[in-house]
Amino acid sequence: MKSIKNQFPFIKGFTIAVTFSMLLLIIRIIRVESIFFMFLAWNLFLACIPYGITLILSFRKLHKNRFLFGMGFLIWLVFLPNSPYILTDLQHIRISSLQSIWFDVLLIVSFAINGLIVGFASLRIMQQLLCDYFSKKVTYIITYTVLLLCGFGIYLGRVLRWNSWDIVNNPMGILGDIAQRILFPMNHINTWSFTIGFGGFLIITYHLIQYYQQLYLKQED
Repeated sequence: MKSIKNQFPFIKGFTIAVTFSMLLLIIRIIRVESIFFMFLAWNLFLACIPYGITLILSFRKLHKNRFLFGMGFLIWLVFLPNSPYILTDLQHIRISSLQSIWFDVLLIVSFAINGLIVGFASLRIMQQLLCDYFSKKVTYIITYTVLLLCGFGIYLGRVLRWNSWDIVNNPMGILGDIAQRILFPMNHINTWSFTIGFGGFLIITYHLIQYYQQLYLKQED
């Protein structure tokens, strides 16, 4: 419960940031008379699901139960790529007119940054929870592996058009696509280039944020 209470300042700030993004979206809808970018609101909602899962797993009874925590971790892992996924929505800039392009860039980037922030916040909580089960070194390895898997998850969503819930709706289809890329990696160079590119970006960004957080805390001490 203590860790959840510590999240209140973040939730307050994040709510303000999301409100700003939603205002931009409303302005765009009124100004252009098009609801095309409404999908950004849905994508941001999906991006918040992993954060909600980590808050639930922070409750002591769930966290201390290895089975429940393990199941929660797997569900969290399936949904986590939705957080950085919004970055790829920048591809929709191509439909923007010359008059609206810079406003649309601001709109999409604001949603993408919010998705990235809430995803990293979720990962940070999960990292702390994992420390109760693993050493610090192993936890870091798991963390960076998760970010690399997020790169793969973004590829599955953006390029192959799979959704998180397809794990339930069509497990054989999605597992078949994954198996092909694992068994025949040389036939899917673009898959692994995409995965390493986005995964590497997420790892570097998350590492830098952690580094400056730790540096700030040391200065405070």
